[in-house]
Amino acid sequence: MSDKGTADNTLDASGVLVNGDNEPVCEKRDMDNTDKHDDKPVKKLRGNHILALALRRMFKGPAPTLDHIIRFLSSGSGHDKFWMITQYFTKIIVWLYAKRGLKSAAERVRILSGLVADYRIMIRLVGLAPMAQFIRYGEQYPAQSRVLRWLDRAMNLSLVCYYPLEHAYWLGAHRIIPLSDKAVENAGYWSCRFWAVWVALQFVHLGEEYRGITKRRKNIFIQGKIDAVKMQEELDAVEADTKSWKIQLLINACYFPLTMHWSIRGSTFPDVAVGCFGTVAALAQAYNVWNATA
Repeated sequence: MSDKGTADNTLDASGVLVNGDNEPVCEKRDMDNTDKHDDKPVKKLRGNHILALALRRMFKGPAPTLDHIIRFLSSGSGHDKFWMITQYFTKIIVWLYAKRGLKSAAERVRILSGLVADYRIMIRLVGLAPMAQFIRYGEQYPAQSRVLRWLDRAMNLSLVCYYPLEHAYWLGAHRIIPLSDKAVENAGYWSCRFWAVWVALQFVHLGEEYRGITKRRKNIFIQGKIDAVKMQEELDAVEADTKSWKIQLLINACYFPLTMHWSIRGSTFPDVAVGCFGTVAALAQAYNVWNATA
């Protein structure tokens, strides 16, 4: 036994080593070691409990934002606008990468942008059916203004020409139907030209709509006795229509240079500008769909 053992510990009558308080030394050491080993599982259990509580609080109850996102992406328009944002915003990223000399990264993003653009054209192959339904609805419930009625018909006619030509372009470009390269190219250009006609007519349509909104606002103030609450409701409706009109004007203003670019052979319109105008148009349309799916 060492000097330290003889100074602090002694043997009792049964031969067990005890300390000055007459406690078995070995048992005390075992208890101390057990406490040290048991401390880690306790801390681990406590951490797991905190994590479980945090996850329970996170996933407990409704998730309105997540539900809204799912409704947005589940709608046909929301699905398309998500990919439209991707298609055009990646063009801006390509320009930024190329400007910094990151050619490999720029090429990868360019491939993604091209695939998304091709996918969006493909899903429009079923666009004729909803367009036919839209035309039928427009004839059943025509606009009150005679000018708007004929504008709607002219715009619908341009879409009747646009969709089949775009379908022919896509199917011919992928060698699904036998078309020469020249025929595929012509189908692509002429489909965009009919789309450009629609955009030009939409400016006229928006002008007529603005005249109607202005007239409604004036009529609210010049009419006779009216309840203040009802008057405010009518003004709120006019303001909502004005806001919607401004968004549509922004979208059409962004589409105009794009349709001109795709309609002209050998256009030098920069691809980054296509990305900028397309991204703004996509975000504005996504905003409308987001509100509609609220």
